[in-house]
Amino acid sequence: MTGVAPAAGLLTGRRVVVVGGASGIGLATVRAAAAAGAAVAVLDADATGAADAAEQAQAAGATACAHPVDVTAEAQVSAALDAVAAELGGIDAVLHVAGVMRGQGTELADLPLELWQQVIAVNLTGPFLVAKHAVRHLGGGDGVLVLVGSKAGVLTGSGSVPYGASKGGLHGLALTLARHLGPQGIRVHTLCPGDIDTPLMRRSLDEARANGVNGAQVARIEAALGRPEDVASVLVLLASPASAGIAGTVYTG
Repeated sequence: MTGVAPAAGLLTGRRVVVVGGASGIGLATVRAAAAAGAAVAVLDADATGAADAAEQAQAAGATACAHPVDVTAEAQVSAALDAVAAELGGIDAVLHVAGVMRGQGTELADLPLELWQQVIAVNLTGPFLVAKHAVRHLGGGDGVLVLVGSKAGVLTGSGSVPYGASKGGLHGLALTLARHLGPQGIRVHTLCPGDIDTPLMRRSLDEARANGVNGAQVARIEAALGRPEDVASVLVLLASPASAGIAGTVYTG
């Protein structure tokens, strides 16, 4: 990744929903989408963070709104997307960035079922629910749905059993959605970043240390963390009509 910002005007006239937009890659995406000319809706379980992200987009001159939402609660997901469509006059792209990373360094035999279920619920059931209720707003020929996965579970394994499994499942979900939704004029991608410097990743590395993972190994990962802004620039590109010829899975560093 080069760190090149998305072109101004790339998303002019586009209405973009960022699910998980309060921090990390999501917040960087809200900022980048606003800078590229989009009207932006921020959905996140962190109501205060979502509102702050929307205010940042407004300060940059964009139309923006925020809605608190638990992606595992179907009624909340449905209501939030309907509210966004009403406020913005429709939805052109949904960028699903929300996720959790837990169980880093936990041995399989010690992994609680509850932790497995929690990670799967947020990282796999959540994207399913968002896709299910976004689809009625995205038809018309140039709708875009991007599910942010990870290289973990697709190209490599993960230090967290539930996280790796959830991201592998999300990749399969996106491939299947692309087949089902393509005929409706909805382009679907999985974006699979590597290790990115986000609050989520920092908490995961702290958890790995607490669970006895080799400190030098953790330090190597920390030293090589990528920038959220670089992933955000790719998400903005995928949300734009300029990416109409791209299909399938997209990888970043």
